[in-house]
Amino acid sequence: MKKSIWLINYNAMPPKLESRLRTIKFAHYLKQEGYNVKIFASSIMHNKNIDLIEDKSKYIEKSYGDLDFVHIKSVMYNSNGFKRLLSIFLFHFRLHFISKKFEKPDVILHSGWPPFGNITYFTARRMKCKYIVEVQDLWPESFVTFGLVKRGNLLLKIAYWAEKWMYKKADELVFTMEGGKDYIVSKKWDKANGGPIDLAKVHYINNGVDLQDFNYYRDNFKIEDNDLNDDSIFKVIYLGSLGLANNVKRLIDAAACLQDHTNIKFLIYGDGDDRLFLEQYVEENKLTNVIFKQKWIDPEYVPYVLSRSSLNMLNCFPNDVFKYGGSQSKFFQYLASGKPICSNIQMGYCQISKHNLGIADIYNSSKEYADAILSMAKLDKERYDEMCFRSRELSKEFDYKVLTNKMINLL
Repeated sequence: MKKSIWLINYNAMPPKLESRLRTIKFAHYLKQEGYNVKIFASSIMHNKNIDLIEDKSKYIEKSYGDLDFVHIKSVMYNSNGFKRLLSIFLFHFRLHFISKKFEKPDVILHSGWPPFGNITYFTARRMKCKYIVEVQDLWPESFVTFGLVKRGNLLLKIAYWAEKWMYKKADELVFTMEGGKDYIVSKKWDKANGGPIDLAKVHYINNGVDLQDFNYYRDNFKIEDNDLNDDSIFKVIYLGSLGLANNVKRLIDAAACLQDHTNIKFLIYGDGDDRLFLEQYVEENKLTNVIFKQKWIDPEYVPYVLSRSSLNMLNCFPNDVFKYGGSQSKFFQYLASGKPICSNIQMGYCQISKHNLGIADIYNSSKEYADAILSMAKLDKERYDEMCFRSRELSKEFDYKVLTNKMINLL
């Protein structure tokens, strides 16, 4: 008899709203392999101002196709401030007590969120099940990197302690970035440095893309858009959040340097705290080569948009966290689109550089960034097509069917 698995991810959403596919794809393919899977997620849909529970219910159960969700009531928030942290904490706190109402699982696979999710260890132990922690973001390291918290902050020290404690208590640790072991060693949390964590239980399973879905959506869900469908222009596409971590102004400043190249246009899809500011910035500077598109497009239309691109942009705020590798979901959709990628950061374990999929560098000025983009636009057809081919081939390694098999080995 196959095992019962709980996938606990505060951020997981119904397929119609989800852009970070990891949890729902694992659930889908695990069920195909005969596992009994239940997803526990917040009722709050991140960045969408949607609460799926409109009354005073503590939780609701919903099915979306073959996906069985339990949405737990939490707190609505509109920014990355205190209310969001409270929302994450309340989700895990309420889950601990609500969990008694469900048949116990054999395995809990938990997207960690230390320190707010540490209580879930006790949920797993009470149920006497295997506890696997997934690390998709390096909290609280990211807070330090973005300058949101100073290194000597007492609360930060407590958060690091909670992170270390969670990793120690986990039966297995799965990092979505390739340098997970490097991170543990850098903190001296591994046993070789006198710490409590055995590196043998630290694993790497990155995010990915469902190639079957991607190819079907690309061919069957198309958008009528004159810019997108204009084959006479070199289309530089950014798709994703428009906030602090994404630093899209840097990309727009590079676009300003390419105003005279009328065959190059920048198409920006997405929403976030910076969108209004960026739109005003483009208008004030009369940048005719930057065009803002939909704030949100259904996931079915993303493959077509990316496949119509000439160059897909992985634009981020440079920070030390990337030395451990990257796990941006859109990167794997970029691969599947079979188009070159340009990044303004140099990650550890960089797939772009390793496989010659485009260009990845730290640019000291907007002009340098613009020159990198221009160099991609000027590639001869043979070299360009070879990059496209390599991207498509690499995407096969990150197909969620392949990644699910890796996860099954841990289960």
